[in-house]
Amino acid sequence: MAAWAPEPCATWPARAADSYTGPWNRPTAHPVLVVNTTYDPATPYQGAQAMTLLLADARLLTVQGYGHAVLLNPSRCAGDHESRYLVDGVLPEPGATCRQDTPPFAAAKPRGGMDTGGGGLVCARTAPGR
Repeated sequence: MAAWAPEPCATWPARAADSYTGPWNRPTAHPVLVVNTTYDPATPYQGAQAMTLLLADARLLTVQGYGHAVLLNPSRCAGDHESRYLVDGVLPEPGATCRQDTPPFAAAKPRGGMDTGGGGLVCARTAPGR
């Protein structure tokens, strides 16, 4: 399903009369903040590094994490940097890194049984004389 997501764009019949096709290294009114996870299967980290170098005035915020897009794999640290950038125009320090709040496949939190003090079913099976 996801493989076909961009298909409408490829076959869209209209074209912008003045679409910008580069060059991309021109100065902008404000610096560009690029945010990327290190293990994004759709937008690889190496692409974010290359784009940051290609743009005239850009800063890369690295999020040590997995999955596509930081928005879908939250990081409070990255969110704080993004807010400071959008509200105050303050970029993170060069080389700044953050981590995802929850890594994929994190240990599940117990929802019953002996680990949480529940254990009714476990005790019924293991009670003496049963």
